[in-house]
Amino acid sequence: MSTQSVETVLSRAMSDAVFADLLFSSPDQALAGYDLSTDEIASFKALSRVDFDKVNGAGPEERRSFFSFMTAQGGGG
Repeated sequence: MSTQSVETVLSRAMSDAVFADLLFSSPDQALAGYDLSTDEIASFKALSRVDFDKVNGAGPEERRSFFSFMTAQGGGG
């Protein structure tokens, strides 16, 4: 399990709209090549686009909280 990989995917999705679209339309394709556990992949698949868009438009503190939540969901570490 790689907290760094979760953060990399989240950062990329927040800065790259095409990747974010792929993450929500075809998560297996978007996440291929990232060192993610089964639980981390499941966390991304469970993430709703609405919740992601809310956080993406939020300030730095909310984003940090979201990153922490996502890494904890996947087991982090």
